[in-house]
Amino acid sequence: MILHLRAAVEQLYAVPPARFTPLRSELVAQAKSAGDKALAASVGALRKPTVAAWAVNHFVREHRDEVDELRSFAELLREAQRTLDADQLRVLGRERAKRVDVVADRIAEVAAEEGQRLGAGVAQEVRDTLTALIADEDAEASVLTGSLVKALSYSGFGSVDLADAVALGDEATPNRGAAERPSLSVLPGGGGGDAGGDGAGGDGEAVDLEERRRARRAAERARLQAALETARSGLRSADRQVAVLTARQEEVVEGVADLERRLAAARARLEKVTGELEEAGRIRDRREQQEAAAQSALDAHDGDERGAARDD
Repeated sequence: MILHLRAAVEQLYAVPPARFTPLRSELVAQAKSAGDKALAASVGALRKPTVAAWAVNHFVREHRDEVDELRSFAELLREAQRTLDADQLRVLGRERAKRVDVVADRIAEVAAEEGQRLGAGVAQEVRDTLTALIADEDAEASVLTGSLVKALSYSGFGSVDLADAVALGDEATPNRGAAERPSLSVLPGGGGGDAGGDGAGGDGEAVDLEERRRARRAAERARLQAALETARSGLRSADRQVAVLTARQEEVVEGVADLERRLAAARARLEKVTGELEEAGRIRDRREQQEAAAQSALDAHDGDERGAARDD
Protein backbone atom coordinates (compact mmCIF):
# COMPACT_ATOMS: atom_id res chain seq x y z
CA MET A 1 0.00 0.00 0.00
CA ILE A 2 1.45 3.38 -1.00
CA LEU A 3 1.44 6.10 1.65
CA HIS A 4 2.56 9.10 -0.39
CA LEU A 5 3.08 10.27 -3.93
CA ARG A 6 6.84 9.83 -3.98
CA ALA A 7 6.46 6.14 -3.19
CA ALA A 8 4.12 5.81 -6.17
CA VAL A 9 6.68 7.55 -8.38
CA GLU A 10 9.41 5.19 -7.22
CA GLN A 11 7.29 2.21 -8.21
CA LEU A 12 5.87 3.53 -11.47
CA TYR A 13 9.06 4.85 -13.04
CA ALA A 14 10.95 1.65 -12.26
CA VAL A 15 8.74 -0.62 -14.37
CA PRO A 16 8.84 -1.19 -18.16
CA PRO A 17 6.61 1.06 -20.33
CA ALA A 18 4.04 -1.68 -20.92
CA ARG A 19 3.56 -2.10 -17.16
CA PHE A 20 3.21 1.61 -16.34
CA THR A 21 -0.50 2.17 -17.05
CA PRO A 22 -1.77 -1.03 -15.36
CA LEU A 23 0.35 -0.35 -12.28
CA ARG A 24 -0.81 3.27 -12.11
CA SER A 25 -4.42 2.04 -12.14
CA GLU A 26 -3.61 -0.40 -9.34
CA LEU A 27 -2.03 2.34 -7.21
CA VAL A 28 -4.95 4.69 -7.83
CA ALA A 29 -7.33 1.95 -6.71
CA GLN A 30 -5.25 1.37 -3.56
CA ALA A 31 -5.32 5.06 -2.67
CA LYS A 32 -9.08 5.22 -3.22
CA SER A 33 -9.67 2.14 -1.10
CA ALA A 34 -7.66 3.80 1.67
CA GLY A 35 -9.90 6.86 1.41
CA ASP A 36 -7.14 9.17 0.13
CA LYS A 37 -8.83 10.82 -2.84
CA ALA A 38 -6.13 13.49 -3.16
CA LEU A 39 -3.38 10.89 -3.43
CA ALA A 40 -5.46 8.90 -5.92
CA ALA A 41 -5.87 12.00 -8.09
CA SER A 42 -2.16 12.83 -7.89
CA VAL A 43 -1.13 9.29 -8.82
CA GLY A 44 -3.63 9.22 -11.68
CA ALA A 45 -2.08 12.44 -13.04
CA LEU A 46 1.42 10.96 -13.28
CA ARG A 47 2.42 10.79 -16.93
CA LYS A 48 3.77 7.74 -18.68
CA PRO A 49 7.44 8.27 -19.67
CA THR A 50 8.49 8.15 -23.29
CA VAL A 51 10.58 5.14 -24.28
CA ALA A 52 13.74 7.27 -24.25
CA ALA A 53 12.93 8.64 -20.78
CA TRP A 54 12.19 5.13 -19.48
CA ALA A 55 15.47 3.80 -20.90
CA VAL A 56 17.44 6.56 -19.15
CA ASN A 57 15.47 6.12 -15.90
CA HIS A 58 16.09 2.37 -15.93
CA PHE A 59 19.81 2.80 -16.56
CA VAL A 60 20.13 5.41 -13.79
CA ARG A 61 18.45 3.06 -11.34
CA GLU A 62 20.33 -0.09 -12.34
CA HIS A 63 23.76 1.21 -13.39
CA ARG A 64 24.38 4.27 -11.25
CA ASP A 65 28.15 3.70 -11.22
CA GLU A 66 28.34 4.19 -15.00
CA VAL A 67 26.17 7.30 -14.74
CA ASP A 68 28.49 8.65 -12.02
CA GLU A 69 31.45 8.26 -14.39
CA LEU A 70 29.66 10.45 -16.92
CA ARG A 71 28.84 12.96 -14.16
CA SER A 72 32.52 13.15 -13.21
CA PHE A 73 33.40 13.90 -16.81
CA ALA A 74 30.63 16.53 -16.94
CA GLU A 75 32.07 18.27 -13.89
CA LEU A 76 35.51 18.40 -15.53
CA LEU A 77 34.01 19.97 -18.64
CA ARG A 78 32.00 22.52 -16.66
CA GLU A 79 35.07 23.42 -14.61
CA ALA A 80 37.05 23.98 -17.81
CA GLN A 81 34.28 26.27 -19.00
CA ARG A 82 34.27 28.18 -15.72
CA THR A 83 38.05 28.63 -15.72
CA LEU A 84 38.24 29.33 -19.48
CA ASP A 85 40.84 26.58 -19.92
CA ALA A 86 40.87 26.55 -23.74
CA ASP A 87 43.22 23.56 -24.06
CA GLN A 88 41.18 21.50 -21.63
CA LEU A 89 37.98 22.56 -23.40
CA ARG A 90 39.29 21.35 -26.73
CA VAL A 91 40.30 17.98 -25.32
CA LEU A 92 37.09 17.49 -23.33
CA GLY A 93 34.94 18.81 -26.17
CA ARG A 94 36.26 16.09 -28.46
CA GLU A 95 35.85 13.51 -25.70
CA ARG A 96 32.25 14.51 -24.97
CA ALA A 97 30.72 12.93 -28.07
CA LYS A 98 32.62 9.68 -27.42
CA ARG A 99 31.44 9.53 -23.84
CA VAL A 100 27.83 10.20 -24.84
CA ASP A 101 27.97 7.50 -27.53
CA VAL A 102 29.41 4.92 -25.13
CA VAL A 103 26.77 5.51 -22.44
CA ALA A 104 23.96 5.76 -25.02
CA ASP A 105 25.01 2.40 -26.46
CA ARG A 106 25.02 0.91 -22.96
CA ILE A 107 21.53 2.28 -22.31
CA ALA A 108 20.29 0.71 -25.55
CA GLU A 109 21.97 -2.58 -24.60
CA VAL A 110 20.39 -2.63 -21.14
CA ALA A 111 16.98 -1.69 -22.58
CA ALA A 112 17.26 -4.57 -25.07
CA GLU A 113 17.95 -6.94 -22.18
CA GLU A 114 14.57 -5.86 -20.80
CA GLY A 115 12.92 -6.61 -24.13
CA GLN A 116 12.72 -2.98 -25.25
CA ARG A 117 14.67 -2.24 -28.44
CA LEU A 118 15.46 1.42 -29.08
CA GLY A 119 14.92 2.69 -32.63
CA ALA A 120 17.13 5.32 -34.24
CA GLY A 121 14.88 8.21 -33.16
CA VAL A 122 14.69 7.04 -29.55
CA ALA A 123 18.45 6.42 -29.46
CA GLN A 124 19.02 10.02 -30.57
CA GLU A 125 16.70 11.28 -27.80
CA VAL A 126 18.82 9.30 -25.31
CA ARG A 127 21.96 10.97 -26.66
CA ASP A 128 20.30 14.40 -26.43
CA THR A 129 19.40 13.71 -22.80
CA LEU A 130 22.98 12.71 -21.94
CA THR A 131 24.30 15.81 -23.69
CA ALA A 132 21.91 17.94 -21.60
CA LEU A 133 23.11 16.18 -18.44
CA ILE A 134 26.70 17.13 -19.24
CA ALA A 135 25.85 20.72 -20.11
CA ASP A 136 23.55 21.63 -17.23
CA GLU A 137 23.69 20.81 -13.51
CA ASP A 138 19.90 21.04 -13.08
CA ALA A 139 19.43 18.69 -16.04
CA GLU A 140 21.84 16.31 -14.33
CA ALA A 141 19.79 16.49 -11.11
CA SER A 142 16.61 15.78 -13.10
CA VAL A 143 18.14 12.71 -14.74
CA LEU A 144 19.33 11.40 -11.37
CA THR A 145 15.76 11.34 -10.01
CA GLY A 146 15.14 8.32 -12.26
CA SER A 147 11.69 9.73 -13.01
CA LEU A 148 12.06 11.54 -16.31
CA VAL A 149 8.82 11.83 -18.25
CA LYS A 150 10.42 12.97 -21.51
CA ALA A 151 13.85 13.28 -23.07
CA LEU A 152 15.91 16.42 -22.50
CA SER A 153 17.69 18.51 -25.09
CA TYR A 154 20.37 21.21 -25.03
CA SER A 155 20.55 23.80 -27.80
CA GLY A 156 24.08 24.94 -26.97
CA PHE A 157 23.01 28.18 -25.30
CA GLY A 158 21.44 28.98 -21.95
CA SER A 159 19.95 26.37 -19.66
CA VAL A 160 18.06 23.18 -20.44
CA ASP A 161 14.27 23.46 -20.57
CA LEU A 162 13.11 21.25 -17.69
CA ALA A 163 9.43 22.21 -17.78
CA ASP A 164 7.30 19.08 -17.27
CA ALA A 165 10.38 16.89 -17.70
CA VAL A 166 10.24 15.12 -14.33
CA ALA A 167 7.35 13.30 -12.66
CA LEU A 168 7.24 15.47 -9.52
CA GLY A 169 8.28 18.70 -11.21
CA ASP A 170 9.76 21.27 -8.85
CA GLU A 171 9.71 18.83 -5.93
CA ALA A 172 12.26 16.63 -7.70
CA THR A 173 14.70 19.17 -9.07
CA PRO A 174 16.40 22.14 -7.48
CA ASN A 175 15.50 25.61 -8.59
CA ARG A 176 18.17 27.83 -9.96
CA GLY A 177 18.89 30.45 -7.36
CA ALA A 178 18.65 33.98 -8.63
CA ALA A 179 21.99 35.74 -8.74
CA GLU A 180 22.48 37.86 -5.66
CA ARG A 181 22.20 41.53 -6.30
CA PRO A 182 25.01 43.73 -4.97
CA SER A 183 24.07 45.48 -1.78
CA LEU A 184 23.79 49.24 -2.04
CA SER A 185 24.59 51.74 0.66
CA VAL A 186 24.18 55.47 0.87
CA LEU A 187 27.47 57.26 0.55
CA PRO A 188 28.27 60.05 2.99
CA GLY A 189 27.62 63.34 1.35
CA GLY A 190 26.33 66.83 1.73
CA GLY A 191 22.73 67.50 2.47
CA GLY A 192 21.29 70.90 3.06
CA GLY A 193 21.96 71.12 6.81
CA ASP A 194 23.04 74.32 8.55
CA ALA A 195 26.77 74.83 8.95
CA GLY A 196 28.08 75.45 12.40
CA GLY A 197 30.48 78.20 13.30
CA ASP A 198 30.57 81.93 13.27
CA GLY A 199 28.00 82.60 10.63
CA ALA A 200 28.48 83.51 6.93
CA GLY A 201 31.89 82.92 5.40
CA GLY A 202 33.32 81.01 8.40
CA ASP A 203 35.64 77.99 8.44
CA GLY A 204 32.64 75.70 9.05
CA GLU A 205 31.20 76.60 5.65
CA ALA A 206 34.52 75.96 3.90
CA VAL A 207 34.85 72.56 5.56
CA ASP A 208 31.28 71.68 4.57
CA LEU A 209 31.99 72.59 0.95
CA GLU A 210 35.13 70.43 0.90
CA GLU A 211 33.19 67.50 2.39
CA ARG A 212 30.61 67.83 -0.36
CA ARG A 213 33.33 67.79 -2.98
CA ARG A 214 34.87 64.67 -1.46
CA ALA A 215 31.47 63.01 -1.31
CA ARG A 216 30.80 63.80 -4.98
CA ARG A 217 34.21 62.44 -5.95
CA ALA A 218 33.61 59.29 -3.85
CA ALA A 219 30.19 58.80 -5.42
CA GLU A 220 31.61 59.23 -8.91
CA ARG A 221 34.42 56.79 -8.17
CA ALA A 222 31.93 54.26 -6.83
CA ARG A 223 29.86 54.64 -9.99
CA LEU A 224 32.91 54.14 -12.18
CA GLN A 225 34.05 51.18 -10.08
CA ALA A 226 30.62 49.58 -10.46
CA ALA A 227 30.73 50.18 -14.22
CA LEU A 228 34.20 48.58 -14.34
CA GLU A 229 33.00 45.52 -12.43
CA THR A 230 30.01 45.21 -14.75
CA ALA A 231 32.29 45.47 -17.78
CA ARG A 232 34.69 42.89 -16.33
CA SER A 233 31.83 40.52 -15.61
CA GLY A 234 30.57 40.94 -19.16
CA LEU A 235 34.07 40.32 -20.50
CA ARG A 236 34.46 37.14 -18.45
CA SER A 237 31.10 35.92 -19.70
CA ALA A 238 32.06 36.75 -23.29
CA ASP A 239 35.45 35.02 -22.88
CA ARG A 240 33.72 31.95 -21.52
CA GLN A 241 31.27 31.90 -24.42
CA VAL A 242 34.10 32.38 -26.94
CA ALA A 243 36.05 29.49 -25.38
CA VAL A 244 33.03 27.22 -25.42
CA LEU A 245 32.09 28.10 -28.98
CA THR A 246 35.71 27.77 -30.12
CA ALA A 247 35.77 24.22 -28.78
CA ARG A 248 32.47 23.48 -30.49
CA GLN A 249 33.68 25.03 -33.73
CA GLU A 250 36.74 22.79 -33.69
CA GLU A 251 34.50 19.80 -33.04
CA VAL A 252 32.29 20.74 -36.00
CA VAL A 253 35.32 21.42 -38.22
CA GLU A 254 36.66 17.96 -37.38
CA GLY A 255 33.27 16.52 -38.23
CA VAL A 256 33.22 18.37 -41.56
CA ALA A 257 36.74 17.16 -42.33
CA ASP A 258 35.67 13.60 -41.59
CA LEU A 259 32.64 13.97 -43.86
CA GLU A 260 34.85 15.42 -46.59
CA ARG A 261 37.19 12.43 -46.27
CA ARG A 262 34.24 10.09 -46.53
CA LEU A 263 32.88 12.02 -49.51
CA ALA A 264 36.25 11.85 -51.25
CA ALA A 265 36.42 8.11 -50.61
CA ALA A 266 32.87 7.69 -51.90
CA ARG A 267 33.69 9.68 -55.03
CA ALA A 268 36.76 7.53 -55.62
CA ARG A 269 34.64 4.40 -55.28
CA LEU A 270 32.05 5.90 -57.62
CA GLU A 271 34.71 6.71 -60.18
CA LYS A 272 36.09 3.17 -59.93
CA VAL A 273 32.65 1.56 -60.26
CA THR A 274 31.77 3.88 -63.14
CA GLY A 275 34.95 2.86 -64.95
CA GLU A 276 34.21 -0.80 -64.32
CA LEU A 277 30.66 -0.30 -65.58
CA GLU A 278 31.87 1.38 -68.77
CA GLU A 279 34.38 -1.43 -69.37
CA ALA A 280 31.65 -4.03 -68.74
CA GLY A 281 29.46 -2.18 -71.26
CA ARG A 282 32.21 -2.29 -73.89
CA ILE A 283 32.74 -5.99 -73.25
CA ARG A 284 29.02 -6.58 -73.60
CA ASP A 285 28.96 -4.68 -76.91
CA ARG A 286 31.77 -6.87 -78.24
CA ARG A 287 30.01 -10.00 -77.03
CA GLU A 288 26.83 -8.82 -78.71
CA GLN A 289 28.68 -8.25 -81.99
CA GLN A 290 30.29 -11.69 -81.71
CA GLU A 291 26.89 -13.24 -81.03
CA ALA A 292 25.39 -11.48 -84.08
CA ALA A 293 28.29 -12.59 -86.27
CA ALA A 294 27.99 -16.16 -85.03
CA GLN A 295 24.26 -16.08 -85.67
CA SER A 296 24.81 -14.75 -89.18
CA ALA A 297 27.39 -17.43 -89.90
CA LEU A 298 25.04 -20.10 -88.63
CA ASP A 299 22.18 -18.75 -90.72
CA ALA A 300 24.42 -18.70 -93.80
CA HIS A 301 25.55 -22.25 -93.13
CA ASP A 302 21.98 -23.43 -92.72
CA GLY A 303 21.05 -21.69 -95.97
CA ASP A 304 23.83 -23.44 -97.82
CA GLU A 305 22.78 -26.77 -96.38
CA ARG A 306 19.18 -26.27 -97.52
CA GLY A 307 20.38 -25.25 -100.98
CA ALA A 308 22.56 -28.35 -101.27
CA ALA A 309 19.66 -30.56 -100.21
CA ARG A 310 17.42 -29.15 -102.93
CA ASP A 311 20.11 -29.71 -105.56
CA ASP A 312 20.34 -33.37 -104.57
